[in-house]
Amino acid sequence: MVAQTTGEIALRPFCARAKLAPNSSAGQEAAAGAAGEKVIRIDWVRYLFARIGLILALTLLAACGGGGGETTATPPPAPATTGAETTGIGRGQAETITDEPFILNTEQPVPPDFEEAYQRRALISVQFYKEGQDALGYPQGLEADQRVRDAMERLRSQYPTVEFFSYDISNPGEADGRRGLEPGQYGTLAAQLGVGFTPFVAMLAPSGNQYVITNLYQGYVSPPVLSQALYDLSSVQVEDNTSDIDVVLEQVELTETGGGIEYVTVQNRSPQPVNLEGFSLRVLDPESAQVDPDSPGVIISDAARVEPQESVSIGRTPDVVDADGERVAGTFEGGEALDLGPGDQVALLDSGGAVAHTYTI
Repeated sequence: MVAQTTGEIALRPFCARAKLAPNSSAGQEAAAGAAGEKVIRIDWVRYLFARIGLILALTLLAACGGGGGETTATPPPAPATTGAETTGIGRGQAETITDEPFILNTEQPVPPDFEEAYQRRALISVQFYKEGQDALGYPQGLEADQRVRDAMERLRSQYPTVEFFSYDISNPGEADGRRGLEPGQYGTLAAQLGVGFTPFVAMLAPSGNQYVITNLYQGYVSPPVLSQALYDLSSVQVEDNTSDIDVVLEQVELTETGGGIEYVTVQNRSPQPVNLEGFSLRVLDPESAQVDPDSPGVIISDAARVEPQESVSIGRTPDVVDADGERVAGTFEGGEALDLGPGDQVALLDSGGAVAHTYTI
């Protein structure tokens, strides 16, 4: 028996070892082949995506007009819209840019007082409006109509040399003749002006042998704009016979027989009191609607003072009572047998002979 010396390692009994992977050349080649196939597959996928990306890039570049040195086609700019191209009587524009010619067709039914002012070559402002309530679909609502009407009513006293006319668009009247139109009816005037929708305001001034529309508005327009348009209109120099005193005939009452005048009612729309002494009424020519100073009529002989926004009646005798039950404030001379009837026109002339207002019996 051999004794174990110090420092020597004792021998251990043999145990079964774990199975090792084969270390042959064939195994190494197989592993290398598998790895190579994996690399090839990865490279092929990358190549495929690169090709797809290149194709998409070329497609987008061609769509944008690039590549090949080709020049990108630029579409021509849209022609600028000018006022002259869009301006037209009653074509829905908010405002005219240039003066539009206008000739009144008097062969068609038109308001007699408007025709008289037109033939007298007066400065004219005409508006169309709509009253009442309207369902959905009306361009701006009826509030705009009322606001424009109120503004024009306030402005009229500031421009006494302009003849103001106002019509409800729903009241054209009978279109079978001029004498068939009653006060407030407009006949074919809206059609001749090309009214599209309301509120509609047009300013007309004589020019040469015709008229021109200096300003035209469809839809709401603010009072300052209307005031400026009226100021421009009143600045037009014309040779007309329009009074600068803003008084109107509210009523002309005929005698029971003979077609004479029983009394007339006059309203003062100006901001100052007006004395009607020396004013006269003249019958207009039925064919030309012109005022003839030698035509029959009446002359107010009494001093009759009319306060602003007030009305007075003048009669053929002092004891005449008007429609309100009030005795007349003064008398006039003449007017007993004027042979007036429905459809005839009379004009109220100021003391200087200028036309202040016309009235249709």
